[in-house]
Amino acid sequence: MKKILSFLLLFAFAGSAVAQQNNFTPPQYKKIRKAIEKKGSGSYYPGLMQRLQTNDTTLTVQDYHLLYYGYALQPGYAPYATHPLADSLMSILRKEEVTGQDYEAIIRHGSALLLENPFEISFLDPLIYAHRMKGNQEMAARLEFRFGRIIETIFGSGDGLTRKTAFHVISVSHEYDMLRALGFGFGGQQQLIDGKYDYLKVSKNDYGIEGMYFDVSVLLRSLSNLR
Repeated sequence: MKKILSFLLLFAFAGSAVAQQNNFTPPQYKKIRKAIEKKGSGSYYPGLMQRLQTNDTTLTVQDYHLLYYGYALQPGYAPYATHPLADSLMSILRKEEVTGQDYEAIIRHGSALLLENPFEISFLDPLIYAHRMKGNQEMAARLEFRFGRIIETIFGSGDGLTRKTAFHVISVSHEYDMLRALGFGFGGQQQLIDGKYDYLKVSKNDYGIEGMYFDVSVLLRSLSNLR
């Protein structure tokens, strides 16, 4: 179970790397808000979210851009919140051997957690695997599509090499997911820069890259709103 994430992330990254190159689309939240609040349109957020929750594979890259970054504009956005079911899910994943009943529990817990946090890769990853192991190949494929689109959306926002081209994320966990997608290990140091960028040191690599930048301004804004 522990090795699944890296494989899936690398697969998603490889598919998007050629297509994206340097054509980045960082989120413009004012434009996103205007688009997702337009009732009756294809970009209206409740309609997009309904399609996401049914794992609609016709959702486009632009749809996911609106969904992912638009999620940070929703009243229920709480990037630092925890859920008791997450502990139950993690306790199963820590087992040395996982049984058929465990896979059923993973599907049950993971599905419930995704309703609460539809972009959390740490829930999607084991859920995909559990569906595969239970023979639910169509559902696994739909979830893999969703998984890949999330990574592609973040990758489309920048390259992480500078503050100007930082990856824009709506969850701290996505910073580490992107490191794995790029094949980098975490170097053990995290630093907040200029009050809006997380800088993560990466382990020694063949590219001479010392660290990656992540724009976390939308997360920090959510904390300010709680005060």
